[in-house]
Amino acid sequence: MLYRESATLCLSLALVWTAPDLLGQSTVELQPATAGDAFKLSAVNLPKRGVSVVWKAAGGLAKGGDWTAVHAFPVQKQAEAILPIQPGMTGSAFYRLSWQDIAVPPNMIWIPQGEFKMGSPEDEPGRYPDEGPVHEVTIPHGFWMDQYEVTQEQFEKLMQSNPSSTSHTANLPVNRITWQEANDYCDRLTEAERHSGTLPLGFVYRLPTEAEWEYACRAGTETAYSYGDYTEGLSQHGWWAGNSDGLPDPVGKLTPNPWGLYDIHGNLFEWCLDTYKPYPGGRELTSNTILKVLRGGAYYCPDFILRSACRAEPQAPDYRWVLAGIRVVLAPPLGQAPE
Repeated sequence: MLYRESATLCLSLALVWTAPDLLGQSTVELQPATAGDAFKLSAVNLPKRGVSVVWKAAGGLAKGGDWTAVHAFPVQKQAEAILPIQPGMTGSAFYRLSWQDIAVPPNMIWIPQGEFKMGSPEDEPGRYPDEGPVHEVTIPHGFWMDQYEVTQEQFEKLMQSNPSSTSHTANLPVNRITWQEANDYCDRLTEAERHSGTLPLGFVYRLPTEAEWEYACRAGTETAYSYGDYTEGLSQHGWWAGNSDGLPDPVGKLTPNPWGLYDIHGNLFEWCLDTYKPYPGGRELTSNTILKVLRGGAYYCPDFILRSACRAEPQAPDYRWVLAGIRVVLAPPLGQAPE
């Protein structure tokens, strides 16, 4: 079902869901939100459970590869949602609403689409040259992100192995994982949930891109850390050399960032999907070695390595490092779009 963006006061339509015997017919209303720069989606006779995803296609009635996810919400908890639709924008855009009778992914946080400034200013303490220049980045689709780093229990249950150097404790994050093993974990998790019928339509599990990671870490902030510019509060938000005992800590013990992500600063570096390369207009690399991005810093690091923009320590994809862990996203596949 499609509805077209409109700057008029109200747009109503009927949605016939994919399971009419269960859901019957729902009415969806699109109207300006009180903020004036977005629309509010509300619905009558919504299903009592499941996940709804709002998809957008800009410039016309898109087919195939032009749809992107811009919002998602659990319908059993939220009968209306504020959508990032700008009434004054030029051109046309189409939206569709999909629904599946599945549970919201456990321990995952919805990260909305948006724009942010990636990188760090030249006067930020501890800055590395590869963090600049600061540049605007658009995250075109919303996605879910693990609220916590993947634990040893989660990894071992799915992969039947545990590469960690620490004692095998359920809530400790898995470490010593290679970039390739991290991708294998994501692929296997995708297939397991697809087989069980719990995978949201148009989404897969994968590593976050470097831009997605920094966007989620910053959570709308432009400061050195997601909580501010100063290191005095770091020990309340992340495990680093100043408060750890030289080992990773169980996930979720400290204060999360503004979007609810725990240990996004410190505990373990987190693999990203990208190959390490300079930013647009940045300094060219002197090595031809293929390295993969790691973000976030770790329990053994000084404070400045835990900054939101820090790109320290890219590693080879087969490198098994005691400081490396993972946090996965549930997102549209890169270069593809929902069917």
